[in-house]
Amino acid sequence: MSTTPPSSALQQIKQRRSRTLTSIVREEIAGMIASGELSSGDRINESELATRLGISRGPVREACRSLEEAGLLVCVVNQGVFVREMSLDDARELYQVRGALSGLIGRLAAEHATSASLETLRALVDAMNKAADQQDLSGYYKLNLEFHDLLMNIANNRMLAELYLSVIKQTHLFRRRGLVQQGSLKTSNQEHQAILEALERHDGAAAEQALTLHVAKGWTRLANSIEPT
Repeated sequence: MSTTPPSSALQQIKQRRSRTLTSIVREEIAGMIASGELSSGDRINESELATRLGISRGPVREACRSLEEAGLLVCVVNQGVFVREMSLDDARELYQVRGALSGLIGRLAAEHATSASLETLRALVDAMNKAADQQDLSGYYKLNLEFHDLLMNIANNRMLAELYLSVIKQTHLFRRRGLVQQGSLKTSNQEHQAILEALERHDGAAAEQALTLHVAKGWTRLANSIEPT
């Protein structure tokens, strides 16, 4: 009996491997945008990224096409692929959608929160307080992402999570800017505290309101960082 898989099986294996590599590259680029390593307007160096990950350029190109469809990248003919630069109007609309989704996350999280998950949220809020005291923007931002990701997981709604992640990845294009202003870290974390207190009471309406307000205030901070009043 031949030990060589049939050509159809080999093709399936090849396609599956390609999809896996593309997913890895996609998450790598999205992570670079979230961390600030890539900023709006930056060009994606496909060759450099392929070398960095030890792969061919094919999965990198596929990942870039996928992220263009997701609204994170744009392809400019004869120039290359760039991190999307979002207009203020686009950002405003995105924050409106994020606020509505976040409110629902808060309501569901209040219903499903356990003592263990609340304890983890409390630890994140305390850690963000320390980061705010030290004006550690990068540290605060990472913890902030963990806080909101955990809320999404606690809400325990797969469809909502997919919609939320689609929106939140686009907000990484500019979200850090709203935390740069003096005192913004402390103010942001006071809002996290209000969210946590509502969750600890398992008050769905209050958690929904607190999260919706947090996103609205985040938008105000962002808008002021772009067009100071």
